Amino acid sequence: MTRPLLDELDRRLIGALHLAPRATWDDIGGILAADASTLKRRYDRLHEARMIRVIGQADWGMHTTAMPVHVFLDITGETPLAVLDRLRDLPHLQLLAQISGDYPLYAVVHAPSEAATSEAIDRMFSVPGVRRVNALPALSTLRRGITWDPQFLTDTERAGLLELTGAHPEGAATATPPAKPLSEAERTVVALLIQDSRASAASIGRAAGLATSTAHRVVRRVLDEGWVKPRLEIVSEWLGFQTPFILRLRVAPGETPDVMCRIDRLPQTRLVAHVASDMSVLATGLVTDRSALALFVDRELAEIPGILTVSVDVMLAEPRRYWLDRDLTSGLGEFHAPTLL
Repeated sequence: MTRPLLDELDRRLIGALHLAPRATWDDIGGILAADASTLKRRYDRLHEARMIRVIGQADWGMHTTAMPVHVFLDITGETPLAVLDRLRDLPHLQLLAQISGDYPLYAVVHAPSEAATSEAIDRMFSVPGVRRVNALPALSTLRRGITWDPQFLTDTERAGLLELTGAHPEGAATATPPAKPLSEAERTVVALLIQDSRASAASIGRAAGLATSTAHRVVRRVLDEGWVKPRLEIVSEWLGFQTPFILRLRVAPGETPDVMCRIDRLPQTRLVAHVASDMSVLATGLVTDRSALALFVDRELAEIPGILTVSVDVMLAEPRRYWLDRDLTSGLGEFHAPTLL
């Protein structure tokens, strides 16, 4: 597949969709001062090239009663990529990566229950080449990658797009189910929006067998309740962001909440989690190159009080992120969306 060549408008469109992935082309065009039909053509081209896809981030309570577990794997007698390829078929893996450091592989397990989590981690021990598994259960997660912003827009454009969505900080994620069980129509709409969060209410109605007016009402409820949040996924390397990274931080007692909030506000950050480990905070992020990562560690992190030590690993390959397979040659691949409870 030929990598799409991006101009300034393409990059601004991608920046806009990061902030308002379900906004209409007219609304985006009004903020970017661009023609709506041109924006749609640009989007279709990037989508067909498998560079971008708007999926839905399901609220954790929709598909699990458990928190995720961050897993670092040591290997023996095999190459890291060979073992990574064998891990692909295991269930409930939200992320897979080859990383630098003492543990060459990193995965995130998010299973439907604590019992399923234990079983999924147990199965990792039986994968040929896996020597040791270090599982770090998340105690709280402050941010997920939905809020990462490539910083392609002006402050005025960014404010206008956020006003369209009524966006506000995510806060801590929890595996709390909806207060009232969803109706069959609501569950169907949730499942459809997870697969394509730019789908119109009319097309969702046709797929779900609902009247258009009913589909509009149910889609609005699903989005307003936060059961699904539209999320843009990209091949970040094709945008020039070549260096995803992982931080493991040892934090002074009592400073963890403030350190997490400070890291959460940094534009390079994709995720911040409090984990059960001697290194109490785990964060992932994305920058253009390793020089930018060095500046991030030496400047932004250095200004945060309460951090005692920092362990930095670079993701050398990331064949799955947020349930979505990705390849630097062929682009975005299969979406392993979690099954609703």
